[in-house]
Amino acid sequence: MEKWHTLKERVHNFAGWIGEEESDRMTKRWKAVLCGVCAALMLAGCGAAGDDIQKVEQEDMAEQFPPEEEDAGAEKEDADGAPEEEQQEKTEAEEQGKSEAPADLPAVVIIENEEQEYTEGDKVVLTASYDHVSVTVEENEAATQAIMAEFEKREKAFQESVAELVEWAKEDTLVMDSGMSYSEQKGYEVKRNDGHILSFATGSGGFEGGAHGYYMDYGLNFDAKTGQVLTIADIAQDEAAFQEICVQEMLRQCEDLRAEGLLFDDEMLDAVGGLQGILEGKMEGEEWYFTEEGICFISNIYEIAPYAAGNFLFDIPYEMIDETLKEEYRGRSDQEAGAS
Repeated sequence: MEKWHTLKERVHNFAGWIGEEESDRMTKRWKAVLCGVCAALMLAGCGAAGDDIQKVEQEDMAEQFPPEEEDAGAEKEDADGAPEEEQQEKTEAEEQGKSEAPADLPAVVIIENEEQEYTEGDKVVLTASYDHVSVTVEENEAATQAIMAEFEKREKAFQESVAELVEWAKEDTLVMDSGMSYSEQKGYEVKRNDGHILSFATGSGGFEGGAHGYYMDYGLNFDAKTGQVLTIADIAQDEAAFQEICVQEMLRQCEDLRAEGLLFDDEMLDAVGGLQGILEGKMEGEEWYFTEEGICFISNIYEIAPYAAGNFLFDIPYEMIDETLKEEYRGRSDQEAGAS
């Protein structure tokens, strides 16, 4: 019995110990649950507060740094419907094109002389000398063709004249029975070439029998833009005023020639229309050409003076006549001033 009581007491004590352990465990579990609930509530509260803080911060940032507007230029279109950036590139390209536009360039002129002998048997009856002219107006094929057509026409006329002279020389007993021979020359010299005007002095000469040979000077003037052969009527905007100024200046220069005893006397001049009439006639012909300084008029042999006196050149400066000329045919300094 004593053993039984002892055993019973041990069982009771063990059960009590078990109960205390279980109670402690339950208490700990409830504490853990309560702590978890509190923690969840605290986290929920903190999360809400955090959201509020974040919203406030975002609002403050929005006030300090408003959202950037889209680049209006990137989408803005001009009146033609092209974006502004493309329009700017187009404008820059146009400006570049203007700056790169070729200026008025002189024509490319090549003059090559050719001499040729014409014979009858072993005898030379005529010697011909001719300047072949080649002209290229850069980037202007129409003007080039027009100018070259004029030179080709003149060369053909020269060759036809030479062929006729060869036949004359063969029939000239003085030529055939002596060491003499005929000759014919045609030459060109550029006097002005600036992209507006291409002007040549032309010289013709030769010997066709008689006491002496001959020589004559003329001008050949082109509009470098069109290739047109120019006359006084083409270049003057006030032809009457132009003629008056030029003729009066030539008369003034003739007084110096008269003082040197080079001119025919008045009686001889009056017989052919008078000195003024002769000079006025130069407005209708080819006895003039442009130079860098002005316009030069030519008086050939026998016109106003004996053969021995030679030809006379009358220079009329642009300063005297520019106002009577069309703008494109004025002196270069005047054109450059107008362009600026």
